[in-house]
Amino acid sequence: MIVIQAAGSLKERIPPGTTVPTARTVGEVVAQLPLPRDMGLVMMVNGRLAHWNTELKDGDTLQLAPVVGGGGGRLGTGNRT
Repeated sequence: MIVIQAAGSLKERIPPGTTVPTARTVGEVVAQLPLPRDMGLVMMVNGRLAHWNTELKDGDTLQLAPVVGGGGGRLGTGNRT
């Protein structure tokens, strides 16, 4: 069984205590979750950075967080008075 821990806005889609009975990779787990396919994620397995093809074993914990972006403006381009 793989335990899923969600952070940030993902908590609205993945409730605490969510588990997946079997999966070989992180990608297989994410495919089973109610997430948009194009959502950017930071993925960790047992506290270590993971990728879509990271292999899983029974008892692993998969931590997921949304990618946070923002800004877009350039520093120092605003007008000062």
